[in-house]
Amino acid sequence: MSGSEKRFLSRWTNGLTDLARPGFGQTVTWLLLGFAVVLAVSPIEFAAGVRSTNAATIFAWLPEFLLRNESFFTAVRVLLIASAALWALRIAVPISCWITTILFALMWSLRMENLTNGAHIFNVTNMLLLIHALWFQFYGADMKAAAGAGKFWQTPLYPRWVFMLSVFYLGWFHTLAGVTKIIKTGFGWGNGVSLQLWTELFGETGSPFAQVILYDDRLTAWLQTGALVIECLSILCIFHWMLRYAVGLGLIGFYIGVLTTFVTFGFHFNAILVALFLLPVDYLVGLKFHSTNDGVIESQP
Repeated sequence: MSGSEKRFLSRWTNGLTDLARPGFGQTVTWLLLGFAVVLAVSPIEFAAGVRSTNAATIFAWLPEFLLRNESFFTAVRVLLIASAALWALRIAVPISCWITTILFALMWSLRMENLTNGAHIFNVTNMLLLIHALWFQFYGADMKAAAGAGKFWQTPLYPRWVFMLSVFYLGWFHTLAGVTKIIKTGFGWGNGVSLQLWTELFGETGSPFAQVILYDDRLTAWLQTGALVIECLSILCIFHWMLRYAVGLGLIGFYIGVLTTFVTFGFHFNAILVALFLLPVDYLVGLKFHSTNDGVIESQP
């Protein structure tokens, strides 16, 4: 590695510790905790029949009597809401952060282990909860001190690495979704016919976007292939703010199509988080990171 490359890498890695005021990060945290409460109060559907031997979640190892026990579900719900409330109020952090993150994963696992099929609608929320729990883990003492002095909102407490790690995960999540489609079904996944069948069986066929999908399989193939390309290229969002905004715009277009066609599939949470991190929301709200030499660097990488 040349000297210039080493300097660039050093400057880039050091920039990850730059700090901004916590308004954006705290708002995102509250939003994620709101999603956690939505999950906690949502009903669990029990699938009839014997459970598959294949693990659906990281909590598949729990005994059968817990995975299907409504009293256990209720206890997890109550604890999840309580811990989320504590985290939202910055009480007992970082313990409340980790309890919330673990209980969220457990609550979603209990739902998925009792369904015949499900969608990845809360994976992003769970991982961003984990990332923001790390933020509270490492900066909890500074937050407490700033809040005690009445200067929480004015003190640089939100590190760039939390923002960029969230951006990275969103890009990786969508790229992995696209690559998985290709690995499992080949490049023929975007043939248009499969999307038409899904729309006919599970979609709101009366919606304008659904009508476009059902109109012509060649047009639908272009739409489906375009969505696949956007997903596969989503990881590029980590390299430059212009690429991030471009990927964000493409993904939001994709989610608009999904949400207006498959209304009940629940991808609203993913769409909101994509908009917050991959569209220029950071620029619009004035999110700026202060470097260690007291300079000011905008949030774009």
